[in-house]
Amino acid sequence: MRKITREEFNEFVRNAKDRIECPSGDYSKIKRFPAKCSFDKECSFDEWSFFGEECHFKEKCSFKRRCFFGIWCSFGKGCIFGVGCIFGGGCHFNERCSFFERCHFGGGCHFDEECFFGKGCSFGVWCRFSIGCKAESPFWDYIYEPPFETEGKILPTQDARQYWEERLNMGLGNCYEEIEEQIQPLLPKILERTDLTRCERRILESWRKR
Repeated sequence: MRKITREEFNEFVRNAKDRIECPSGDYSKIKRFPAKCSFDKECSFDEWSFFGEECHFKEKCSFKRRCFFGIWCSFGKGCIFGVGCIFGGGCHFNERCSFFERCHFGGGCHFDEECFFGKGCSFGVWCRFSIGCKAESPFWDYIYEPPFETEGKILPTQDARQYWEERLNMGLGNCYEEIEEQIQPLLPKILERTDLTRCERRILESWRKR
């Protein structure tokens, strides 16, 4: 695929809708992109790339680790994102997008069918997920249960520590390994409680040894 240089990119002009039309290509030599860029399919980008708000990417674009996206960006089906990418609120992802570990999504993001999230991804409020989405050990802070399939432990964050200490009537360790050692022997008894919410029960069940 042809490499696009910064000099070439600077020659791209905005269309009547104030968007910069960007052809398919390898954009790994460029680190910063302004708002309202529209990229054709199968574009590729290097790590630590920064994109302004309302950028649009067609299908099968790929991004290496630690990329940052502004609010209201949209992505075609089958896009792939590296470790630790960060997305502003209101982004939309078409079907079968996949994310490596520790990606973070702002509030109100929308995911179409069969998106997959690697270990330790986190989500802002009111994100929406279509059927078939799946996450491995996601961070979760909300009173409603994750609206997607999960694999491995569901991880409450530090912000939820006080809530869980009050609900379990115990102090919790400083890392997940310590907490696991604390609660594993107690889980059978805890799960007998009838006052657990559906979300609490699902999180606790995810910590049981299989």
